[in-house]
Amino acid sequence: ACSSFLLHLEKNLSDEEVESLCKKKWKYRWEVPSLDLSNCKWVGTGDCCLKDMLDSSTRDVKQSLYKHWLEVCKLYGGRDFPVSKHSSFFNIFNSYRDVLHCNKKPFYLKGHEEDSNIMDAYLMHSLNHIFRSIDLVKKNDTKVAKLQETAESELLIDDVVRDRGFTRPKVLILLPIRHIALRVVKRLIQLTPQASKVNVEFMDRFLEEFGYQEDEADLDNEELKLKIGNSKSQKISKPSDYEALFGGNSDDDFMIGIKFTRKSIRLYSDFYSSDMIVASPLALREKIDKVWAKKEEDFDYLSSIEVTIVDHADVIAMQNWEHLAVVLEQSNRMPSKQHGTDIMRIRKWQLDGHARFYRQTIVLGHYVNPDINSSFNNWCVNYQGKDKVVAVMPDEFQYMVSILVQIYERFDVGSIADIDDIRLAHFINKVFPKIKDSEEGGIMIFISSYFEFVRVRNFLKSQNASFCLLGDNTKPKDVSRARNWFIQGKHKIMLYTERLLFFRRYKIRGVRDLIIYSLPERKELYPEVVNMLEGANNSNMSCTALFSKLDWLRLERIVGTASARRMVTSDKPVFVLC
Repeated sequence: ACSSFLLHLEKNLSDEEVESLCKKKWKYRWEVPSLDLSNCKWVGTGDCCLKDMLDSSTRDVKQSLYKHWLEVCKLYGGRDFPVSKHSSFFNIFNSYRDVLHCNKKPFYLKGHEEDSNIMDAYLMHSLNHIFRSIDLVKKNDTKVAKLQETAESELLIDDVVRDRGFTRPKVLILLPIRHIALRVVKRLIQLTPQASKVNVEFMDRFLEEFGYQEDEADLDNEELKLKIGNSKSQKISKPSDYEALFGGNSDDDFMIGIKFTRKSIRLYSDFYSSDMIVASPLALREKIDKVWAKKEEDFDYLSSIEVTIVDHADVIAMQNWEHLAVVLEQSNRMPSKQHGTDIMRIRKWQLDGHARFYRQTIVLGHYVNPDINSSFNNWCVNYQGKDKVVAVMPDEFQYMVSILVQIYERFDVGSIADIDDIRLAHFINKVFPKIKDSEEGGIMIFISSYFEFVRVRNFLKSQNASFCLLGDNTKPKDVSRARNWFIQGKHKIMLYTERLLFFRRYKIRGVRDLIIYSLPERKELYPEVVNMLEGANNSNMSCTALFSKLDWLRLERIVGTASARRMVTSDKPVFVLC
């Protein structure tokens, strides 16, 4: 039987199929329950073949890879993966359809086994794709040599020897930080058969550059004081998920090429001679910007990417999703030069400028948001179709926080274009009058996005309010000063952004009144924010959260699907949750 690799790449699209794909109108026609998650289901476009993939053992993988994968799983205590999650996810990825799975439990939230199983599956899919590509080129090299010997040169233009793109890189893996890239590349090397990794070049350099590095902000004495006026610097304990995610090298600017030869793996290979590129969206965006500014020649190594994998998409969203959106948009463009490739061997659909319709994109994360959905809908246009996971969120609200009563206030909004203005107007007219004359202070306003933060800051300035700032770009020494002012009552109001909480996890003392101006994207941050009220007098503390129907995804993660549906459809605008 022909492999899914060949079936996918050897199809030539008709003009009608290309026209249809350009419209980007996706209809999810079927659904299949997820075997692993009781609250989830798979939905997809086109014909449904997912049920067979979920039920069947691993297939269509090179035997050398399959055998080695079994050995690795047994060596590290895993079970025989054909009856595990390994096989189902490998089969899903090996279908070459676009995949959106943003309901996986990441390793840093005690989901190590689930996260590792999915990582194994996409790495095996990547290796399978690369090795099949190399085998095909070698086979065709032999065929071309024989044709040249018999002087049948006119046959060389036949599609039978069209086996490559404009440039060599075939797989692009996008990751948020070096610590995660270290984990992925080390596992990639483990999963490569021994015969193909007799030598791993520049491994020492890789471990040195991607291993642990202390963050300068972690060394700031002001930030590390447990008590005001304490002369001894002691490191504040962070939540376990923070330590697991950011305990290693958290630098977000990296890019490395990986080349597979007959018996070795070369790290730090030139991008144009690499089979795989592992990078952060920020690093690639900087490369693209330099080309646009004419400081670099090109980024044509993205022109022939056939598999793009985005892992930990939710963490990338906390950094800057726009970088990743630009990378997806600029991938598979026609190159600016030939780069030494034999044009007679380039696939017809590459020459026709249709490469984006053949690129498989796999997006994996802990949760989905509108930016992730938008990129999946607009920049993932694989002709094979799309599969994605849809979840029904359980009601876990009562287990998340320690205080009893929280007030949720809904404001009505007609369109996404008006939501920022209406949210601010609701705050100015309904919320601010209750706090502007507070003598006690201790008022924290938690804000999800930096743009909302700027608008609220500017309003408070116009009112001559007493406030301090913990924003995305606030320096550690300024954070320490603001925390001191707040707990001493010198400033009555504190603005605190979600991004700073996620990347630094500063716990604020002295909070009596909490106003959640916009719900956090990350569910696990909600109890951290609300539980900052723990030290307050129960009779005086309060918690108010603002939301609209357009905050559905965030609301659903926090209160559960059933409660969120009731709260956005009810005639009542105010809800008391306890």
